[in-house]
Amino acid sequence: MQIPKTWENIPQPDDDKTVGDVWFYVDTYREYHEGLKLALERLKTFSDVAKELELTSSPYDKEVGRLTRIVEWGEERLKDPEHRGDVTIGGASYKTLRYLKAGGLLRAQRLIQRRQEILLQRRLVPKAILQAFDQRIEQLLNLAEVGSLKGLRPAELFFELVMAEPTERSVEPATVRSVITNIVYAPDSGILDPVLRERCQSIINSFDEKGLAVQFDTVIREMSVVLEDRVRQLSGCSEKLSGADLFAAAMAGDNPKIKFSDRKDLQESAHLLFRGYSGFVRNEVMHKLIPSFTRERVYQLLGMVDYLLDLLATAQIATKSSGKN
Repeated sequence: MQIPKTWENIPQPDDDKTVGDVWFYVDTYREYHEGLKLALERLKTFSDVAKELELTSSPYDKEVGRLTRIVEWGEERLKDPEHRGDVTIGGASYKTLRYLKAGGLLRAQRLIQRRQEILLQRRLVPKAILQAFDQRIEQLLNLAEVGSLKGLRPAELFFELVMAEPTERSVEPATVRSVITNIVYAPDSGILDPVLRERCQSIINSFDEKGLAVQFDTVIREMSVVLEDRVRQLSGCSEKLSGADLFAAAMAGDNPKIKFSDRKDLQESAHLLFRGYSGFVRNEVMHKLIPSFTRERVYQLLGMVDYLLDLLATAQIATKSSGKN
Protein backbone atom coordinates (compact mmCIF):
# COMPACT_ATOMS: atom_id res chain seq x y z
CA MET A 1 0.00 0.00 0.00
CA GLN A 2 1.42 3.38 -1.03
CA ILE A 3 0.52 7.05 -0.66
CA PRO A 4 -1.19 8.07 -3.94
CA LYS A 5 0.45 11.10 -5.54
CA THR A 6 -2.72 12.96 -6.42
CA TRP A 7 -0.78 16.13 -7.23
CA GLU A 8 1.15 14.73 -10.19
CA ASN A 9 0.53 16.49 -13.53
CA ILE A 10 -1.56 19.16 -11.78
CA PRO A 11 -0.45 22.83 -12.10
CA GLN A 12 0.60 24.09 -8.67
CA PRO A 13 -0.03 27.59 -7.25
CA ASP A 14 2.85 29.67 -5.89
CA ASP A 15 3.69 29.01 -2.25
CA ASP A 16 3.23 32.66 -1.29
CA LYS A 17 -0.18 33.01 -2.92
CA THR A 18 -2.93 33.61 -0.37
CA VAL A 19 -5.86 31.23 -0.25
CA GLY A 20 -7.89 33.36 2.15
CA ASP A 21 -9.39 32.30 5.46
CA VAL A 22 -9.43 28.52 5.74
CA TRP A 23 -11.16 26.61 8.52
CA PHE A 24 -11.10 23.00 9.64
CA TYR A 25 -13.01 20.98 12.17
CA VAL A 26 -10.90 20.60 15.30
CA ASP A 27 -10.64 16.82 14.92
CA THR A 28 -9.52 17.23 11.30
CA TYR A 29 -6.89 19.82 12.13
CA ARG A 30 -5.61 17.67 14.97
CA GLU A 31 -4.74 14.94 12.46
CA TYR A 32 -2.61 17.37 10.45
CA HIS A 33 -1.12 18.73 13.65
CA GLU A 34 -0.08 15.32 14.99
CA GLY A 35 1.57 14.55 11.66
CA LEU A 36 3.53 17.83 11.75
CA LYS A 37 4.67 17.06 15.30
CA LEU A 38 5.94 13.72 14.06
CA ALA A 39 7.77 15.45 11.19
CA LEU A 40 9.36 17.91 13.58
CA GLU A 41 10.58 15.10 15.81
CA ARG A 42 12.18 13.39 12.84
CA LEU A 43 13.87 16.54 11.60
CA LYS A 44 15.32 17.29 15.02
CA THR A 45 17.08 13.92 15.04
CA PHE A 46 19.47 15.35 12.43
CA SER A 47 20.42 18.39 14.53
CA ASP A 48 23.63 16.67 15.67
CA VAL A 49 24.73 16.42 12.01
CA ALA A 50 24.39 20.18 11.59
CA LYS A 51 26.45 20.72 14.74
CA GLU A 52 29.18 18.34 13.64
CA LEU A 53 29.44 20.23 10.35
CA GLU A 54 29.61 23.51 12.30
CA LEU A 55 26.77 25.06 10.33
CA THR A 56 25.61 28.36 11.81
CA SER A 57 22.76 28.74 9.34
CA SER A 58 21.31 26.35 6.77
CA PRO A 59 18.07 25.43 4.96
CA TYR A 60 17.74 22.69 7.56
CA ASP A 61 17.55 25.26 10.39
CA LYS A 62 14.97 27.29 8.49
CA GLU A 63 12.87 24.19 7.90
CA VAL A 64 12.96 23.26 11.58
CA GLY A 65 12.16 26.83 12.58
CA ARG A 66 9.23 27.14 10.18
CA LEU A 67 7.81 23.79 11.24
CA THR A 68 8.26 24.66 14.92
CA ARG A 69 6.23 27.85 14.49
CA ILE A 70 3.40 25.99 12.75
CA VAL A 71 3.31 23.33 15.49
CA GLU A 72 3.36 25.93 18.27
CA TRP A 73 0.53 27.86 16.58
CA GLY A 74 -1.48 24.67 16.33
CA GLU A 75 -0.88 23.81 19.99
CA GLU A 76 -2.27 27.18 21.04
CA ARG A 77 -5.37 26.85 18.86
CA LEU A 78 -6.17 23.28 19.90
CA LYS A 79 -6.06 24.04 23.61
CA ASP A 80 -7.95 27.34 23.32
CA PRO A 81 -11.57 26.80 24.51
CA GLU A 82 -12.77 29.28 21.86
CA HIS A 83 -11.63 26.83 19.17
CA ARG A 84 -13.38 23.70 20.35
CA GLY A 85 -15.49 23.45 17.20
CA ASP A 86 -13.15 24.59 14.46
CA VAL A 87 -9.73 26.03 13.72
CA THR A 88 -9.48 28.98 11.34
CA ILE A 89 -6.29 30.05 9.58
CA GLY A 90 -6.65 33.66 8.53
CA GLY A 91 -5.07 34.59 5.20
CA ALA A 92 -3.53 31.14 4.77
CA SER A 93 -0.90 30.72 2.08
CA TYR A 94 -0.56 27.66 -0.11
CA LYS A 95 2.77 26.97 1.58
CA THR A 96 0.97 26.59 4.91
CA LEU A 97 -1.55 24.25 3.35
CA ARG A 98 1.27 22.21 1.87
CA TYR A 99 2.62 21.69 5.39
CA LEU A 100 -0.78 20.61 6.67
CA LYS A 101 -1.17 18.12 3.84
CA ALA A 102 2.31 16.74 4.50
CA GLY A 103 1.33 16.22 8.13
CA GLY A 104 -1.78 14.27 7.19
CA LEU A 105 0.11 12.09 4.71
CA LEU A 106 2.85 11.44 7.23
CA ARG A 107 0.22 10.16 9.66
CA ALA A 108 -1.10 7.85 6.94
CA GLN A 109 2.42 6.67 6.09
CA ARG A 110 3.11 5.84 9.73
CA LEU A 111 -0.06 3.74 9.87
CA ILE A 112 0.84 1.94 6.63
CA GLN A 113 4.27 1.11 8.05
CA ARG A 114 2.71 -0.12 11.28
CA ARG A 115 0.33 -2.32 9.29
CA GLN A 116 3.27 -3.87 7.44
CA GLU A 117 5.18 -4.43 10.69
CA ILE A 118 2.26 -6.27 12.24
CA LEU A 119 1.83 -8.47 9.18
CA LEU A 120 5.52 -9.35 9.15
CA GLN A 121 5.61 -10.07 12.88
CA ARG A 122 2.34 -11.98 13.21
CA ARG A 123 1.89 -13.46 9.70
CA LEU A 124 -1.70 -14.39 10.69
CA VAL A 125 -3.87 -11.37 11.48
CA PRO A 126 -7.68 -11.27 11.82
CA LYS A 127 -9.31 -9.73 8.77
CA ALA A 128 -11.30 -7.33 10.96
CA ILE A 129 -8.08 -5.79 12.28
CA LEU A 130 -6.68 -5.24 8.78
CA GLN A 131 -9.99 -3.71 7.69
CA ALA A 132 -9.79 -1.31 10.62
CA PHE A 133 -6.24 -0.37 9.58
CA ASP A 134 -7.34 0.18 6.00
CA GLN A 135 -10.35 2.29 6.99
CA ARG A 136 -8.15 4.48 9.18
CA ILE A 137 -5.61 4.90 6.38
CA GLU A 138 -8.36 5.77 3.90
CA GLN A 139 -9.73 8.34 6.34
CA LEU A 140 -6.35 10.06 6.62
CA LEU A 141 -5.84 10.03 2.85
CA ASN A 142 -9.28 11.58 2.37
CA LEU A 143 -8.42 14.33 4.87
CA ALA A 144 -5.38 15.16 2.75
CA GLU A 145 -7.67 15.92 -0.19
CA VAL A 146 -10.35 18.10 1.40
CA GLY A 147 -11.07 21.63 0.21
CA SER A 148 -8.04 23.62 -0.91
CA LEU A 149 -5.77 20.64 -0.21
CA LYS A 150 -7.20 18.68 -3.12
CA GLY A 151 -4.49 18.06 -5.74
CA LEU A 152 -2.01 20.22 -3.80
CA ARG A 153 1.60 19.05 -3.64
CA PRO A 154 2.61 18.51 0.02
CA ALA A 155 5.60 20.26 1.55
CA GLU A 156 8.89 18.41 1.20
CA LEU A 157 9.66 18.07 4.88
CA PHE A 158 12.69 15.85 4.42
CA PHE A 159 15.78 16.50 2.41
CA GLU A 160 17.38 13.79 0.32
CA LEU A 161 19.62 11.61 2.48
CA VAL A 162 23.08 11.33 0.96
CA MET A 163 24.92 8.00 1.10
CA ALA A 164 28.71 8.02 1.26
CA GLU A 165 30.48 6.65 -1.80
CA PRO A 166 32.90 3.71 -1.25
CA THR A 167 36.58 4.69 -1.21
CA GLU A 168 39.19 3.28 -3.57
CA ARG A 169 40.52 1.13 -0.73
CA SER A 170 37.21 -0.68 -0.37
CA VAL A 171 37.59 -4.34 -1.21
CA GLU A 172 34.12 -5.61 -0.32
CA PRO A 173 31.27 -5.26 -2.84
CA ALA A 174 29.25 -2.11 -2.17
CA THR A 175 25.91 -2.62 -0.52
CA VAL A 176 22.90 -0.37 -0.76
CA ARG A 177 20.88 0.60 2.30
CA SER A 178 17.21 1.42 1.99
CA VAL A 179 16.42 4.66 3.83
CA ILE A 180 12.81 3.62 4.30
CA THR A 181 13.08 0.00 5.41
CA ASN A 182 16.60 0.07 6.89
CA ILE A 183 17.39 -3.23 5.16
CA VAL A 184 20.81 -3.93 3.66
CA TYR A 185 21.08 -6.12 0.63
CA ALA A 186 24.09 -7.31 -1.32
CA PRO A 187 24.35 -7.07 -5.12
CA ASP A 188 25.26 -10.77 -5.37
CA SER A 189 22.28 -12.81 -4.22
CA GLY A 190 23.82 -16.22 -4.92
CA ILE A 191 21.07 -17.16 -7.40
CA LEU A 192 22.67 -19.35 -10.07
CA ASP A 193 20.02 -19.43 -12.79
CA PRO A 194 20.53 -16.26 -14.89
CA VAL A 195 16.88 -15.81 -15.88
CA LEU A 196 15.67 -16.26 -12.32
CA ARG A 197 18.31 -13.85 -11.04
CA GLU A 198 17.61 -11.20 -13.67
CA ARG A 199 13.84 -11.25 -13.29
CA CYS A 200 13.59 -11.53 -9.50
CA GLN A 201 16.62 -9.76 -8.03
CA SER A 202 15.72 -6.47 -9.72
CA ILE A 203 12.25 -6.62 -8.18
CA ILE A 204 13.67 -7.23 -4.70
CA ASN A 205 16.17 -4.38 -5.08
CA SER A 206 13.40 -2.03 -6.18
CA PHE A 207 11.20 -3.02 -3.24
CA ASP A 208 14.08 -2.54 -0.81
CA GLU A 209 14.75 0.96 -2.11
CA LYS A 210 11.10 1.99 -1.98
CA GLY A 211 10.15 0.19 1.22
CA LEU A 212 7.55 -2.02 -0.43
CA ALA A 213 8.08 -5.12 1.69
CA VAL A 214 4.36 -5.73 1.68
CA GLN A 215 4.57 -6.60 -2.05
CA PHE A 216 7.17 -9.38 -1.80
CA ASP A 217 4.53 -11.87 -2.94
CA THR A 218 5.12 -10.39 -6.40
CA VAL A 219 8.58 -12.01 -6.38
CA ILE A 220 7.06 -15.41 -5.48
CA ARG A 221 4.65 -15.03 -8.38
CA GLU A 222 7.47 -14.16 -10.79
CA MET A 223 9.73 -17.05 -9.75
CA SER A 224 6.81 -19.44 -10.18
CA VAL A 225 6.26 -18.18 -13.71
CA VAL A 226 9.97 -18.66 -14.50
CA LEU A 227 9.81 -22.25 -13.24
CA GLU A 228 6.66 -23.16 -15.19
CA ASP A 229 7.94 -21.49 -18.34
CA ARG A 230 11.13 -23.57 -18.16
CA VAL A 231 9.14 -26.79 -17.74
CA ARG A 232 6.97 -25.93 -20.77
CA GLN A 233 10.02 -25.16 -22.90
CA LEU A 234 11.67 -28.47 -22.04
CA SER A 235 8.60 -30.70 -22.16
CA GLY A 236 6.66 -29.09 -24.98
CA CYS A 237 3.51 -29.18 -22.85
CA SER A 238 0.57 -26.99 -23.74
CA GLU A 239 0.52 -23.41 -22.46
CA LYS A 240 -2.96 -24.14 -21.16
CA LEU A 241 -1.44 -26.35 -18.45
CA SER A 242 -0.13 -24.82 -15.26
CA GLY A 243 0.73 -25.75 -11.70
CA ALA A 244 0.28 -29.37 -10.64
CA ASP A 245 -1.30 -30.31 -14.01
CA LEU A 246 1.75 -29.06 -15.89
CA PHE A 247 4.21 -30.93 -13.69
CA ALA A 248 2.16 -34.11 -13.89
CA ALA A 249 2.05 -33.93 -17.69
CA ALA A 250 5.80 -33.36 -17.86
CA MET A 251 7.12 -35.65 -15.11
CA ALA A 252 4.57 -38.36 -14.23
CA GLY A 253 3.87 -41.72 -15.87
CA ASP A 254 6.00 -44.50 -17.26
CA ASN A 255 7.49 -42.38 -20.04
CA PRO A 256 7.88 -38.87 -18.60
CA LYS A 257 8.88 -36.02 -20.89
CA ILE A 258 11.33 -34.85 -18.23
CA LYS A 259 13.19 -37.73 -16.58
CA PHE A 260 15.27 -37.23 -13.45
CA SER A 261 16.05 -40.88 -12.77
CA ASP A 262 15.58 -44.36 -14.23
CA ARG A 263 14.36 -45.45 -10.82
CA LYS A 264 10.59 -45.05 -10.65
CA ASP A 265 10.57 -44.10 -6.96
CA LEU A 266 13.16 -41.34 -7.46
CA GLN A 267 11.35 -40.03 -10.53
CA GLU A 268 8.11 -39.86 -8.58
CA SER A 269 9.86 -38.15 -5.67
CA ALA A 270 11.24 -35.47 -7.99
CA HIS A 271 7.79 -35.01 -9.51
CA LEU A 272 6.29 -34.59 -6.02
CA LEU A 273 9.00 -32.06 -5.17
CA PHE A 274 7.84 -29.82 -8.03
CA ARG A 275 4.21 -30.54 -7.26
CA GLY A 276 4.73 -29.71 -3.58
CA TYR A 277 6.15 -26.31 -4.46
CA SER A 278 3.22 -25.69 -6.79
CA GLY A 279 0.54 -26.65 -4.30
CA PHE A 280 2.03 -25.17 -1.16
CA VAL A 281 3.74 -21.99 -2.43
CA ARG A 282 2.75 -21.15 -5.99
CA ASN A 283 -1.03 -21.61 -5.70
CA GLU A 284 -1.37 -19.26 -2.72
CA VAL A 285 0.17 -16.24 -4.45
CA MET A 286 -1.51 -16.91 -7.80
CA HIS A 287 -5.00 -16.53 -6.41
CA LYS A 288 -4.71 -13.72 -3.85
CA LEU A 289 -2.41 -11.04 -2.44
CA ILE A 290 -0.18 -12.25 0.41
CA PRO A 291 1.41 -9.22 2.17
CA SER A 292 3.08 -11.28 4.92
CA PHE A 293 6.10 -12.61 3.01
CA THR A 294 9.39 -11.43 4.49
CA ARG A 295 12.50 -10.70 2.49
CA GLU A 296 14.29 -13.63 4.16
CA ARG A 297 11.48 -16.05 3.23
CA VAL A 298 11.56 -14.83 -0.37
CA TYR A 299 15.26 -15.64 -0.63
CA GLN A 300 14.67 -19.09 0.84
CA LEU A 301 12.06 -19.79 -1.81
CA LEU A 302 14.27 -18.34 -4.52
CA GLY A 303 16.94 -20.83 -3.49
CA MET A 304 14.39 -23.63 -3.74
CA VAL A 305 13.28 -22.61 -7.24
CA ASP A 306 16.92 -22.18 -8.25
CA TYR A 307 17.49 -25.79 -7.16
CA LEU A 308 14.46 -27.00 -9.12
CA LEU A 309 15.73 -25.20 -12.21
CA ASP A 310 19.11 -26.88 -11.75
CA LEU A 311 17.41 -30.27 -11.60
CA LEU A 312 15.73 -29.47 -14.91
CA ALA A 313 19.09 -28.53 -16.41
CA THR A 314 20.50 -32.00 -15.67
CA ALA A 315 17.36 -34.04 -16.48
CA GLN A 316 16.88 -36.23 -19.56
CA ILE A 317 14.47 -34.58 -21.99
CA ALA A 318 12.35 -36.86 -24.17
CA THR A 319 12.19 -36.08 -27.89
CA LYS A 320 9.64 -37.03 -30.51
CA SER A 321 12.16 -39.27 -32.21
CA SER A 322 12.62 -41.26 -29.00
CA GLY A 323 8.90 -42.00 -28.85
CA LYS A 324 8.58 -40.55 -25.37
CA ASN A 325 5.81 -38.03 -25.81
